[in-house]
Amino acid sequence: MAATEFTRRRFVTRAMVEDAHRAGQSLTLGPRDVITDEAGTRARDLGVTVVREGGGPGRPSGMPVSRPATGSAPTGGTGVGATSGGASATAVKAAIRAAVVAELGTDDPRIDAAIDRVFARRGL
Repeated sequence: MAATEFTRRRFVTRAMVEDAHRAGQSLTLGPRDVITDEAGTRARDLGVTVVREGGGPGRPSGMPVSRPATGSAPTGGTGVGATSGGASATAVKAAIRAAVVAELGTDDPRIDAAIDRVFARRGL
C-alpha cells in the first residue's frame, strides 16, 4: 500500500504574529497554510516578515501575503453583524467558507448551514 503524504492546514493568527514579533522572528507558511486577515494586517503593522515556503501560491483567499488588503470591509463597530475583531459577520463567514471549501476541495451547500449553527451557538 502506497502512503499518501497529507499536510495539515495551519491557520496563522494575530497572536502567532505577535509572538513572532516578540521573538524577533519571521513567519514561514507552508503551501497549505492560511494567514487570517487580522494576522496579515498585524504582521504589516509590526513589520513581521511572512514568507510562503517553496514559493507556492498566495493565500487561499487569493490575496498574496505581501500585499495589503484592499476593499470596503468594515473596520469596526459593535452593532448587529459586528465581531470583536472589527470585521462584519458576513465577511467572517465568507472567509471561513472559503477556507473550508479550500480544505475540502469541493463546495457543499451544507457548509453555510454548519457555519450558521456555529455562529448561533457562540451568539454571533
